[in-house]
Amino acid sequence: MKSGIYKKIFASIGILSLVTLVVLALLILFMDKPPMEDFRKCNEIMTQAKKINADIYAPEYYQAAETNYKYALIEVKRQNEKLFFQHNYSKAKELIVLAILKAELAQNASGTNKDTQKARFLKETELLRKKLDSYHDFFIKLPLRIQTRKDYEFGKLSVEESLNAFEKGDVNKANQKLNEGKARISYADAEVNAHLKEYFSRFPKWQKWVASTIATSASTRSYALVIDKIKHKGFLYFGGKLNKEYDVEFGKNWIGDKQYAGDNATPEGRYMVTRKARDSGYYKAMLLNYPNEEDRANFAERRRSGQIPKSRGIGGLIEIHGNGGKGVDWTKGCVALTDDKIDELFSKLSVGSPVTIVGSTVSLSDLLN
Repeated sequence: MKSGIYKKIFASIGILSLVTLVVLALLILFMDKPPMEDFRKCNEIMTQAKKINADIYAPEYYQAAETNYKYALIEVKRQNEKLFFQHNYSKAKELIVLAILKAELAQNASGTNKDTQKARFLKETELLRKKLDSYHDFFIKLPLRIQTRKDYEFGKLSVEESLNAFEKGDVNKANQKLNEGKARISYADAEVNAHLKEYFSRFPKWQKWVASTIATSASTRSYALVIDKIKHKGFLYFGGKLNKEYDVEFGKNWIGDKQYAGDNATPEGRYMVTRKARDSGYYKAMLLNYPNEEDRANFAERRRSGQIPKSRGIGGLIEIHGNGGKGVDWTKGCVALTDDKIDELFSKLSVGSPVTIVGSTVSLSDLLN
């Protein structure tokens, strides 16, 4: 009797255990699983995208892929902390599928964007290089502050480093160097342009001086010399027509008018040759009538307004002389030419010949363009 009861109990336990095992097996078989294959696929696509710099050329798509990938992992971890039969990876699956989509978009967009950015990069560097070429042709002659020159030179170096990095595929470094170069060149340009804008406020007066000098040459059928400080050129006219050009050098503080004796500045104004000397300390020389009446009036006004100390004198002995060709501005305020060119000029200019010295014969906008 008892054995029959035990048999029934054991049979029931066995059936219950079997049912439990079947239920567990079914739960395990059909329970939600994390999308590990999708994670593998997404990681593979993102690795490929990274190799072609999608993070740089398609940053929005690439960053979106990274963000969705990260949150998908967080969601998987959160579900894993629950009891196995409570797992629900639907949100993680949505996130990783979205990450795959963004990674594919980043990969596809990278090639197109790379070509666009490359064109933009090369155009920008070309513009900067032209600006730097302009500096070496023009700004290099200006009496700039040391820091301003350093900014230009640093900018030039940065642009070259940027191009080298770009050619090697280091886009991050290329953009960094390009931005550094742009910033330093911009600092220098701002200072130079402000200086030049103030200097060229006298341009209308210079125009009148030059026109008057050329007109005098035309009416008297004689030689006249116009000296352009910015271009570092002397333009010789005869009968109102341009006859010859000469390279010239000035005092080291040539930009702006001469203020007083010893300022190493070359004066600006309408002058004439008052004496010619073959035995000058600088080979041949032609003395100009600086200071003229306008120079004296300007000097007196500057002293009255306190721009010039009372102890300063107006100076004189401004010449056009030889010993030039040094490639720098070095005189004490005179205009220097090479000896062979001063020979030519000496033979053509006479006592009384007009010599007009201006900051520029062309406007600032024309000059910079």
